[in-house]
Amino acid sequence: MKGKKVYTIFFICLITLMSVLAGCKGNETTSSSTENSNISSKKEMPEKVEKIKVATVSNTITFLPFYVAQEKGFFKKYNLDVELTSIEGGVVALRGLQIGDLQFMAGLPESIITSVSEGSNIQIIGTLSDKTLYSVFVRPEIKKVEDLKGKAVAVLQPGNGVDITMRWWLKQHGLKPDKDVRVVSAGGTPSRVAALKNNQVQATILQPPNDLDGEKAGMKRFAVLSEELTSYNHSVISTNGDIIKKQPEVVRAFMAATADAIEFIKDPANREEAIEIGMKSFETDKETTSKSLDFVIDSIPSKGKLNVEGIEWAIEAVEEVGSIKNKVHVDDVINESFYAK
Repeated sequence: MKGKKVYTIFFICLITLMSVLAGCKGNETTSSSTENSNISSKKEMPEKVEKIKVATVSNTITFLPFYVAQEKGFFKKYNLDVELTSIEGGVVALRGLQIGDLQFMAGLPESIITSVSEGSNIQIIGTLSDKTLYSVFVRPEIKKVEDLKGKAVAVLQPGNGVDITMRWWLKQHGLKPDKDVRVVSAGGTPSRVAALKNNQVQATILQPPNDLDGEKAGMKRFAVLSEELTSYNHSVISTNGDIIKKQPEVVRAFMAATADAIEFIKDPANREEAIEIGMKSFETDKETTSKSLDFVIDSIPSKGKLNVEGIEWAIEAVEEVGSIKNKVHVDDVINESFYAK
């Protein structure tokens, strides 16, 4: 009788233990299944075609990767239907990005930094150029920097990247903007070239391909700023934080297509085709497009990776001219999690 009782207790304990183990395995399976479900729900790339609109702040060779991505089908490869548009001036494009008319834009970093300091939800996710592409152009009679004292220089508008960079360069050479040199807001590149040619100003800043227009007009390339300003991002890629949060797969796809285009452009075997795409996209002749590409190609970073020191420099520069309302740190401005793998 006692043996039967011991056997019964042992049997009950064994059944209980097996039930507990089975329950644990079930929970483990459920947990694993849930985890796998969460992983699979994080889409790497869009599963259907997404229509997006992308703006550049000028129609120049700097933005060639976007046009190559369009022409070579790299956007389509990642399920993106992209409309490219050129909007003169970063402030106007930025407004479109903020209200959702645009999904991405590329341009100078200063307007983005100023906007973030004012509370906007915009982030820089990459760059098409990790150094400055600006050159200082002067009239033929200017022989040395000191000759600009008492003269006028042309910029786009106050607080713009052209304005900030010109002021920085003058200070580097011992001249005080607005005191030793008059800083004139002359508008876009054609207007600045005309003002320089007509002797309304004696210096300005130009980038490819408009620097060649300056040379053709008899103006002199006085300084290549990449030789003096070593940390900069000339054409940053930005998007709205809401897109990052709600459609990260679209951001990932856009950067992947851009990376493919950059790789294509930097391959010497594709040079002629890249030039052809540039001629078509920017309505420039072969000589202009070829020279402009030669000038910018070394500045195009693999996968569109940012020059973080350049962003830090831009923040400090914007602070110095008083355009920032609230303190901004580099982590407030950039998001480097979307580079192509």
